[in-house]
Amino acid sequence: MAAVLLAGHARADDNDQEIARRALLEGRIKSLSEITKAVEPKLPGKILSVEIDVEDNGQIVYEFDVIDPAGRLYEVEVDAATGKILKIEDDD
Repeated sequence: MAAVLLAGHARADDNDQEIARRALLEGRIKSLSEITKAVEPKLPGKILSVEIDVEDNGQIVYEFDVIDPAGRLYEVEVDAATGKILKIEDDD
């Protein structure tokens, strides 16, 4: 049963990637490099990783994992179309 759930999750992630790729090619979202340049100065620390996700409402967001100088982890959600920071959440 767990294998089936994991396989289904992988397909959903693949689908998100395809939706995001298409949106980027159509100019509906900004590239990761554009978004990073815009939001990096506003982040509470250093970027560790980033994912792209399609929300249930169809909005595409970049999810940054960030670590501050004190070692606290944050998840930062950024609108892929506008570059607006939507949420900064303590991930500890």
